[in-house]
Amino acid sequence: MASIKQQDNGKWRYRVRYKHNGKFKEVSKSGFRTKRDAQSAANEIERQYNNGIQIGTNSILLSDYLMEWIDVYKKPNIKQSTYLRLERAIRLHIIPAFGMMKLNELKRTDVVKWVNDLDTVKGQTKSTIRSNLNVLHDALETAVYELDYLEKNVAKKIKLPNAKVEEKIKFYTKSELDRLLNFLSSYRPGKYSHSIQYYTLFYLLSSTGLRLGEALALEWNDIKGDKLSVSKNLSYDNHNNVFITSPKSKSSVRIIKIDNNIVSLLKKHKINKNECILRYKTFEKPIKESIIFSNDNGNYLRHSVVREFFYKSCKRAGVPVLSPHALRHSHAVHLLESGANIKYVSARLGHSTISITADVYMHITEKIEDDSLELYENYMNEKGALKEHS
Repeated sequence: MASIKQQDNGKWRYRVRYKHNGKFKEVSKSGFRTKRDAQSAANEIERQYNNGIQIGTNSILLSDYLMEWIDVYKKPNIKQSTYLRLERAIRLHIIPAFGMMKLNELKRTDVVKWVNDLDTVKGQTKSTIRSNLNVLHDALETAVYELDYLEKNVAKKIKLPNAKVEEKIKFYTKSELDRLLNFLSSYRPGKYSHSIQYYTLFYLLSSTGLRLGEALALEWNDIKGDKLSVSKNLSYDNHNNVFITSPKSKSSVRIIKIDNNIVSLLKKHKINKNECILRYKTFEKPIKESIIFSNDNGNYLRHSVVREFFYKSCKRAGVPVLSPHALRHSHAVHLLESGANIKYVSARLGHSTISITADVYMHITEKIEDDSLELYENYMNEKGALKEHS
């Protein structure tokens, strides 16, 4: 099946003929220093062919394969926000590193070096590195097990760099949160000073643990009595256009209970929104009547606008300047500190497993565990059961 021939320049070339879908094809490569090198390379091609690997993939650039993979094998089966996340990882991190390599030229050492560079050169967090590596891994899995382009996945079981000192989650203490919310309750900046929308939004986030995108996508029919249904997320396409998608994961679709303060505030906000529409000529009705949080043009409030307002509010209130996501962490921490069951907290936040909740809030759960053990020891010592016996 293989023929070896010396070229005019003295180098050696192999040519391998093979049958694919009933037709004869061939693959060749030149530039080998010796006949033995050419024969060895040809033997490897034949071995791959005999093992069912599509040897005609030798010329496929990794960049071309990745774009084929994401558009043909992924896009029809995933939501748009997931597609955009995969596309960004491929475009910004994988193709710049490997794009001009041929698919079958990618070696495990290349992947390990890339992962290390993401850590030391790019300064990415461990979770971001894992996310980018998973995209490459999944793409190569398809090449191995579905397309027979490769014999093995060189991105499998890559060890991530040792974690740097993990930065603890950022949240507001109870007193800091009280100070922030008290400030927001009377803070009315800008030309729409009658609006209580931002206060309502931030109070809701701090009292429910919703993600910002989940809150911004809420509609009035998501609230029934003291129950709030989370089934949507506000996201953006590559052109920064808003669209509504499903939440982060299946477990993120949930119904949570809200207290009377939130119910009352949301009712006030609904009335206040209509008052603003009547009071201000440039304050338009929401493009959808059911939208809870909208800007003066009637469109959904955008993440960036909310964040900017939040940062300024934190400075004015004299509390740490964190992101709105800190309100989600604050809610979880305060629940755990108050003695709430971690399973309840996990379900309320929409985590897929309790272990995720425990990992994220490890320093809180460890403190709770220590406090619980101390209570147990005090109780048992009072009864004399744990006293040392001589």
